[in-house]
Amino acid sequence: MRKMMVVMLAMLIALALVLPVWARGEGEAAPAAEAAAPGEGPVNVRFGSMPVGSSWYVYAATISSLLEGTLPPGSSVEVIPQGGGIANPLTVELNNAEVALANVATSNWAFQGIEMYEGRQAPNIRALVGGLNKVFAVVIFSDDYIRRTGIDTVEELFAQKARARLVTKPEGSTAPPVARMIMEHHGVTIADIESWGGSFTQVTGGQIPGVMRDGQADVWFDVIPPGHPAVTEAMTTTDLTIVSLSDDTIAALNQYGLARDVISANTWPKQPNAVNTVNPGTVIIAHADLPEHVAYEITKAICENKPVLLEAHASIEPFVPEDGWRPENTGIPLHPGAERYYRERGWMQ
Repeated sequence: MRKMMVVMLAMLIALALVLPVWARGEGEAAPAAEAAAPGEGPVNVRFGSMPVGSSWYVYAATISSLLEGTLPPGSSVEVIPQGGGIANPLTVELNNAEVALANVATSNWAFQGIEMYEGRQAPNIRALVGGLNKVFAVVIFSDDYIRRTGIDTVEELFAQKARARLVTKPEGSTAPPVARMIMEHHGVTIADIESWGGSFTQVTGGQIPGVMRDGQADVWFDVIPPGHPAVTEAMTTTDLTIVSLSDDTIAALNQYGLARDVISANTWPKQPNAVNTVNPGTVIIAHADLPEHVAYEITKAICENKPVLLEAHASIEPFVPEDGWRPENTGIPLHPGAERYYRERGWMQ
């Protein structure tokens, strides 16, 4: 596991370093947020999310629109359509984005410098709003694979050393490390999967439904909010089954800060039963140097516009604004600007 984490960390650092390059010319310096006091002038904020089509991109784009009328005139919010739960804490730490969506678990790991962040701690990340939604680890089997092999759990798959073509998202998402954590718990490596005649493929989330529909993969690992459109599409157009993780596997994942959770029946089409899994949580983080008034306005805009966010993406339904500050929903210390907002509302004593 340590070797995999070191390799993955190197990839994540490289990703975090180049994330903003897509939006500027080669060799140009990345603009930082302007540290203006309230009313003194515009600010420029870069918002790390995930690729276009993801729920996090929708969140970031919606929040960006909300901020147009609340930040000082002339301000801008630039949504970065790259990154993910693993990469974004480093992106913020390295000042390649002032604000980003991240997972509660991975933000905590980065802040402490543990797990895949060993040697690359992120002590300057702070929380603005947590508990935005439920984010589930899902394992989805092709029904054709189940019929052919009689295997319908990851525990059986690994115990039998069965040939299987696994698919997940690229590095930067929380999905690949969670998949590897599950594999590691069962003493399995990617090399093992390949030696059994299988494969471990990483493609964008938007491509995976087509990969499953075309019969190019047997088992799909992902980390997604309920009702995620890619899974909805796949479950609608392909015969698939979302399977539960065993208590033993869940207990192993709990040690990484992934909380036990249950996906309610009928969260997706053709999912008649509840599914036991884990939830890494979602939090909006910011760099500690983000001006306090900017952090305050971003926090306020999110907490006071849940209906707008909900209209943009149904997965925001579980969000309880008055609980956005709680440690279990953030995983890291609050930004002073966010803390001021919560205290002014009387939600935080």
